[in-house]
Amino acid sequence: MFAATGNGMNGMLHFRMMRRWRACAPALGLVVALAGCAPRGERMPDVEEIPGVTPAPGGLRFSVRVNPARFVPGDRVTLEASLFNDSEDDYKERFDTNCIWDFGITSEDGLSLSAARECIPQDSTLVLAPGELRMIVRNWSGRERYFNAAQPLAAGRYLIVAGFLDADHRVIPMSAPVEVEVIERRGGR
Repeated sequence: MFAATGNGMNGMLHFRMMRRWRACAPALGLVVALAGCAPRGERMPDVEEIPGVTPAPGGLRFSVRVNPARFVPGDRVTLEASLFNDSEDDYKERFDTNCIWDFGITSEDGLSLSAARECIPQDSTLVLAPGELRMIVRNWSGRERYFNAAQPLAAGRYLIVAGFLDADHRVIPMSAPVEVEVIERRGGR
């Protein structure tokens, strides 16, 4: 829509438009469903070639963003997990539980650290129109367990993914994993 040409005005206009779009993204995450928010024609990267990642069905795309990706216990951390219909068709799927999709955390040694979910049997249908986006936005102040992990996170590296849940309510990785690093706090505080 706006091209950055390197000559002051067009480049600045592009920067301002992108900054406004990025600034509204977290606020839009509070809305359960957003239609037409994502730009058409721009496709997210394919996950088919990432080991351990299952491609999402029906043109759906999952993604995860964590800010900051490197933190010490006590820091504020924000996670955004997104589900986007990147096809020209409606996506409609029936589930027999209220738990349909979520994010998950895995330690360096492959151990899933996600908390047990309280899922109940329930007839649920997920419907996404073409271009529709749904988001989960979570903020941790540092007093709670990050990423709802069953245990406090020790210093180390972790992978965060998003995807549909399996029959045991575990996340099936369907997004490119995002690496986060918990840094050991030095000194007193």
